[in-house]
Amino acid sequence: MPSGKTHDRVTILLALPTLVVGWLATGSLWMACLVVSAMLFGGLMFGPDLDTDSVQYKRWGVFRFLWYPYRVFFKHRSRWSHGLLFGTLIRILYFAFVIASLVALGVYLRATLIAKTPFDFNEIARAWEMTKAAFTHYDGKKIALALFVGVWWGAAMHTIADVAWSMLRKSTDIF
Repeated sequence: MPSGKTHDRVTILLALPTLVVGWLATGSLWMACLVVSAMLFGGLMFGPDLDTDSVQYKRWGVFRFLWYPYRVFFKHRSRWSHGLLFGTLIRILYFAFVIASLVALGVYLRATLIAKTPFDFNEIARAWEMTKAAFTHYDGKKIALALFVGVWWGAAMHTIADVAWSMLRKSTDIF
């Protein structure tokens, strides 16, 4: 398989073409920059190798503990971690669940330890409603789609490079 440095180079090299395609597709330089930012994040931080002790995993620094359950649960190079669609979708859902759990824990701890009030699920519901209203107000569906496409493309490049490398190695073994 290509090294972490090779995967990083592929990600960086495809940033400019991704910007151009994103700009042509959306007609907006801002949205294209959003896609490229998400692509860089997807390729450098959110790729399929989070299920191993990889460069991507190490880049999370003190927050790499967030990925430990993911590493335990998913076998490396399975279709659930390296799959072109499911791999990224599973990582996004996993990460959203982890962040939502941490936010809920924070709200609970704030209510019980700092404010000394009983925990109230209505606080979480109000925060969710405010988030939903902001999402709708700021054209959130287009932004969410741009972010998903960018993260997906960044992670997909990793899987495509792995497959291409494997095919290249098999073809050179024949000769």
